[in-house]
Amino acid sequence: MEVMFVLLLYMNDNLKEWMGHYENDGGEWVEMGMSGCLSMKRTLKRNGWKDTASGKTRFSCEKRTVELKLNKEGKPVVARVVE
Repeated sequence: MEVMFVLLLYMNDNLKEWMGHYENDGGEWVEMGMSGCLSMKRTLKRNGWKDTASGKTRFSCEKRTVELKLNKEGKPVVARVVE
């Protein structure tokens, strides 16, 4: 278990997707952190994503407790978000 910033997608007020790591410009796999999370959220908005007015479908950057696992490439990824 680890506490970290993750980008969360909520649909109908249910958590559907999450992301805590990304590949930077140098090709390194890094933890997002707050600045990376907000940057990814801005990129999504620039590419056409719009949160619904009701807030039922939205992206959110939150500091959460998560469970990590290694993907098939041996890189750490968020397996699940612990409530």
